This record gives sequence, C-alpha cells and structure tokens, in this order.
Amino acid sequence: MQKTKFLAHRGLHLGVEIPENSLLAFKNSVEKSYGIELDITISKDNQIVVFHDDTLDRLCNVSGDIEEFDYSYLKSLNLYKTKEQIPLFSEVLKIVDSKVELFIEIKKHKNIGILENILSSLLENYRGEYSICSFEKDILTWFKKNKNSIKRGLIFEPLNKKFQKYNKLIFLYKYFKIKPDFISLNYSLFNSDILKFCKRKKLFISLWTIDSSEKYQRVNSQVDALIFEKITP
Repeated sequence: MQKTKFLAHRGLHLGVEIPENSLLAFKNSVEKSYGIELDITISKDNQIVVFHDDTLDRLCNVSGDIEEFDYSYLKSLNLYKTKEQIPLFSEVLKIVDSKVELFIEIKKHKNIGILENILSSLLENYRGEYSICSFEKDILTWFKKNKNSIKRGLIFEPLNKKFQKYNKLIFLYKYFKIKPDFISLNYSLFNSDILKFCKRKKLFISLWTIDSSEKYQRVNSQVDALIFEKITP
C-alpha cells in the first residue's frame, strides 16, 4: 500500500498565489518530498485533466462544465489570476517522474470506461508509486473488473444532516460491493464506527483534510496517511 505518510492535498498550494492542482503546486510537493493527492477528470475531447470542480467558475472565473470543453479551450484559461493553467495528467507524470507517491482521485464523470482506459494506458509504463481512489462506486468497480492490479481506494464523507443516520449503512454497502484496497475518510469520521470498522479489518486508512496543528496532533499516530494543506507536517 502507500509508502508515504504525508500527501499534499491538491499539491502544495498557497491560496491564489500557487493554485491548487497546478503544475507549480506539484513542483513544490516534489521539491519538499511530499506525496501528492490530485484530482482528475476528462475533457470533451477525451484528455485527462487535473481539476477538482465540475465547473470552471471558482478557479477560472468562467461558466461551464469542464467536461463540455475541448482541452484546447481549457488550456487557454488561467487558474485564478496566475499564469498557471489546467494541466494534463500526462504533464504531471513528467514533473513528478516517480520522485513522490501519487494519490489519484477520479472525479465523477460521464461515460465510465473512457477515462479509466486512458488513465490505465498512461500509468502502464509509469514506474512511480501510485494508487487510484474515488467516491464513486461505479468507477472503482470498473477498475476491480478491468484493472484489478491497480490499488483502489474508497473515499467517504458523512452524508448531509438529514441522512447521517445512514452513514455506516451506505459505507458498508459500498465497501462490500467494491472491496477496496484502502479507505480515505473525511476527518469528521475520526473515532466514528466507520473508522473503527476499518481498523478491525486492518485496512490502510488515510484521513483528509488535515489543515491545522490541532487536527494533526490528534490523528497523526492513529492512521496510516494524512492528506494535508495549510500546515507543514
């Protein structure tokens, strides 16, 4: 499983100066020898891009769903008001060059199978340490059926307040359907029945997002990996 205890959340970014999921944030992570957690999705012309949100509004100040645009347009956009652009996943692999571990979150997207096949091809000759993860059962099931040698992680966070009593039930349903290699839990689930279940199963557990020294001190010795930002572990 993962060999790195600390993974920089969306790269080692710094607000609007060094945008999240930017090549600059990933270069910073490599320079400081931190593992990298990043998000990938797919453009209209089937290019795997590194981007967290469904839409371009927050980071690029333009409207629209990222899946509805070709990469030639996405490449013309700037992240916040910097010179950084939306990177291709292939560009990130070149920068990281097996120097630090990658924790690749696949965002919800249409037409499951296209991104996954392309991603598998890109990773086929990559010699560095990596694993894939997702909130989405169907994405992880695709890898279970088609690329079972790739380590798969289930990401889970609490449901909204109205449905929180079903948290454990939904988690267990996904867990037994997917049989993931590891679990990545939201920090709010620390000390929950879900985390206790994972420990009983002796699963590899990561927690996100650790963004204060108080959280760090509380959980550092209790789980296998921490996905952090705003602090230096």
